Amino acid sequence: MVNSPNKRVALKRKLVFAMLMSLVTVNIVTFSILLLNHVPVAHFLEKWLTSISIAWPIVLISILLLAPALLRLTEWLIKENA
Repeated sequence: MVNSPNKRVALKRKLVFAMLMSLVTVNIVTFSILLLNHVPVAHFLEKWLTSISIAWPIVLISILLLAPALLRLTEWLIKENA
């Protein structure tokens, strides 16, 4: 069976993980960059939300596309029997 419940749950887990990981990462990075650039408090929230709305889709798509290859590379670099 192609769409077994286990495969659907695994796919949902991967998607939710990618969404959460990208959201957390984008928030940390944008917050840090705005602080380092001394963005005035009056404009901070607006700039932060603008930055997140641009960066989050980019990071989410990047994680979804690159994670499988990076996991394979990690497995290759760190072998269990090494």
